[in-house]
This record gives sequence, structure tokens and C-alpha cells, in this order.
Amino acid sequence: MTYVELLTQPRLDDAYYHSANASRVYGWYLGDSQNYPPDREAARAAVAVAPWVQQSARINRAFQVQSYSWAWDTGVDQFLDLGCGWPHYPVLFDVLGREAPVVYVDHDPGVAAHLSTELDRGDATTVIRADIVPMGSFLTSAPMRAAIDLDRPVAVFLGDVLPWWPEDTVVRQAMSELRAWMPARSILAITHLTADFTPSTVAALAGTYAEHGLAVRPRSREEIAELFGDFAQQGPGLCATGQWHPDGPYARRPAEHSAAFAGIAVKPTDNRRSP
Repeated sequence: MTYVELLTQPRLDDAYYHSANASRVYGWYLGDSQNYPPDREAARAAVAVAPWVQQSARINRAFQVQSYSWAWDTGVDQFLDLGCGWPHYPVLFDVLGREAPVVYVDHDPGVAAHLSTELDRGDATTVIRADIVPMGSFLTSAPMRAAIDLDRPVAVFLGDVLPWWPEDTVVRQAMSELRAWMPARSILAITHLTADFTPSTVAALAGTYAEHGLAVRPRSREEIAELFGDFAQQGPGLCATGQWHPDGPYARRPAEHSAAFAGIAVKPTDNRRSP
């Protein structure tokens, strides 16, 4: 496994342990033990106003696991997980039952430390600690050029990442740069929190997160659809996360349990990658 640091900030400082962290809160929903009192306080407060939030996290994780296999079955054999968060099992290697080039990226120093020690799956795995908000410069960095073959399609996953970027202009620019970078026939998978199903509850959830220092931006179906650009939606199209895979464990759950939209789209073959 290759590990790369693209950030110069201290890896772990005192503030890291004394403020809520979105990745650790999400991990708490999934039953992880890698969290601290501020994370648990934020998570429990969120559950109090939105009892489905833990279920939503599980649905999101199940979607991503199934999407790994879906992408592999289409012939894509290299993967990029942006904002991957704490390692949860099964990891991609376990899902596919074989080694494939995969790049895990996260800016969180705790996440990066665990990824670097728990995902030793051979030379095909790369862990990069980086900020992906300046998407263009990140994608053209030396570690990315070494890890991803742009002569072949790549499957890119953004699972519950974009809601934590509240600035719409920043998100649109980053996604535009990402889509331009991806080779033809590449796969883009996104899950994103929405208030479309339960507006008042999600508004309360966002307010609760804000009280704990976490900014979150739910987006509408139309806003999320724009993030895919002209990529061709697959399967049922943009829909509640639990309902995308018809054979998934949450396929019959109501949309409000997902509290998010999921989409998997393919870059057209006549869409040329920018230099």
C-alpha cells in the first residue's frame, strides 16, 4: 500500500479531540468506537430530532458496498473513493474478492492514520490525505497521476461527502473539474442528504449539527442532479438511496428512511476529458 500526505497542517492537535467531527459522527451511527464525547453528543442530539438518521447511515453504506460490485460488473476496474471516511468493512477488496487499483482520499488525520494501518492490501491500494475542495489541483497531483490510469474508465464515489460542503459555488466548480478529469465510460456515484422527503425534520437536523459546529447543506433532487452534469443516469436514475439497488436490503424501506438521493451515472464516450 502507498500512503501520501498532501496536507501540511498538524496531523492531530488538541482541537481534533474536543470538537465534533462529521466522519466520526457518521461512524458512531454505524457502530464504530472511534469517536469522542463531542461526537457522541452531536450524534445523540441528531438522533433526538431525526430518529431515522442512523438508519440513513446504514442505507448509505449498503448502497456503496453494492455499487462497488455494480461498477466492477460493468467492466470498470479502478476506483476512487473521495472523502472515504473511517474504514468500514467490508472494504472494496473484500467485496470484489480480488485486488484492484483503489485510491482512498480523506482530509481527516485520524481517518488517514487508520486507513494507512488497516488497509494494507498490496501495491494496488493508495491512501492520500488531502483536501479535495481544490479539486483540479488535487486531481492533477503527482500521487493521483501515479495511482489512476486515465486511459481507462474509473469509478468515483462520493458517499455523503458533498452535503458537508455548504458553499454551492464551490461544490459546482469542484464537480465540474472532476467530471472533466474522468475518462469516457467512467462511473460517478453520489449520495447526498436531501430535505425533499421530510423538510421540517431535516431542517431541524441541520440546525442541530450547526449547534455542534458542523455545517451541513441538504440539497434538492434538482440540485443534486446538476452535480452529474451530462453523465447518463443508470438503473432507476436519481432516487432514494435505499431504492437504487432493487435487490438491496433496504429496497422496500420508505424514501424518508434514506433521507438522501443516490445516483450512478456514466460519462458519455463522446465527452472529451479536459487537459
